[in-house]
Amino acid sequence: FINVNKNNSLLLELAKNNEDLIDFIVNQQIEKNREYIENNSIERTDLYPVYELVMASLSRAFICCFSQTATNSLLWSHYSNSHTGFCLRFKKDVLLNDLSLFDYGEVKYTNEPINLMEGLYDNSNPARNIIFTKDENWRYEQEFRLVHQDVARNNEDDYRVCKYS
Repeated sequence: FINVNKNNSLLLELAKNNEDLIDFIVNQQIEKNREYIENNSIERTDLYPVYELVMASLSRAFICCFSQTATNSLLWSHYSNSHTGFCLRFKKDVLLNDLSLFDYGEVKYTNEPINLMEGLYDNSNPARNIIFTKDENWRYEQEFRLVHQDVARNNEDDYRVCKYS
């Protein structure tokens, strides 16, 4: 997900599994609303516009993930080639000074599935909820994420480089 080059820049990478993630969440919504669907209170197809809206927002989201700790052995096991890698430390305030960032924040950990339908009726952002939410089992990661949204669908790398100096 991250490429650090000799010019002190971070290259944000496109999240590879956005579609699988959204499919999973939409299927969770269908299960969660099964009673309404079976009683014809809501049509299964009513969820597809929500799916399309969220997919459009996430399809070009570039996400960079960090941990706020370097001492958790599970992190070393999962993300450093079974304890053979290394850890890079960054200053959060320096990273956040880059104006090309669309959003940033700490990940919220919960056992509750994300409710895409709630995003239709309040001012919450379903795509942001997806990007910044993980299952409670991952809480040990203490994750912080940077997000860049490529609305122009630019194929050049310059727009997704965060200067770090």
